[in-house]
Amino acid sequence: MDALSGLFSLIDRRLSYMKAVAAYKWSEGLPIDDATREDIVLRDSLSASRDMGLDVESMREFFLLQIQIAKQVQTAWHNKWKSEGVGRKSLPNADLQAQIRPALIEVGTDIVRKIKEALPLLQDNGCRALCTESIRAELKTELIEDEMKLKLLESLSRIKTA
Repeated sequence: MDALSGLFSLIDRRLSYMKAVAAYKWSEGLPIDDATREDIVLRDSLSASRDMGLDVESMREFFLLQIQIAKQVQTAWHNKWKSEGVGRKSLPNADLQAQIRPALIEVGTDIVRKIKEALPLLQDNGCRALCTESIRAELKTELIEDEMKLKLLESLSRIKTA
């Protein structure tokens, strides 16, 4: 069960950075969508998955979902700030290149390792209720909806080894 808790905690840590990513993009007037960056993240994540002996196609589904949820969270922050009249330069702003992205890369690598460790539990149908309870408890990042958590769990349960 520690493997599950650790995995869900890492996913939560990655998603918790989305507020800082959103703040940077808000302050700089940048769009949420960044196809070039998404391609890089996906390529690097799939390479790490392959190196860990995980099926690339099932991992692709998980990483694409994680990217989609990250963008939903960033959009939710932008909508919140817009509705509150928050000025573009009024938010604390960490450097996306020097601070946020290196942290995201590190946690992304840790997520792949932890998926490999947690895979037997994720694929065990008898563990479904515990997995659901665990992901709901561990993903605490603001603006993450329960539906998003359950989609992540479903995607994780479909991951296979190579």
